[in-house]
Amino acid sequence: MDRQGISKIKRAELMARLVALDQQIDAQAARVRHGETMGWDVAPSRHRLATLEESRRLYRSALTHLLGDDVRGSG
Repeated sequence: MDRQGISKIKRAELMARLVALDQQIDAQAARVRHGETMGWDVAPSRHRLATLEESRRLYRSALTHLLGDDVRGSG
């Protein structure tokens, strides 16, 4: 496989990780909503959600720096 092919694979892998992080955020947000509905203490869940969102922001920033402005999965 040539260098360009490897680059495409790496890019796809990086973007897949961003999508996976988005899915974790969605799942955690659902946990927070469910916990609130049940009247539970959701402070730890909210903290985890905030940590995931900050991780996504930093990861997306790094991807934008590496791959340019065409990084999909905006937010």
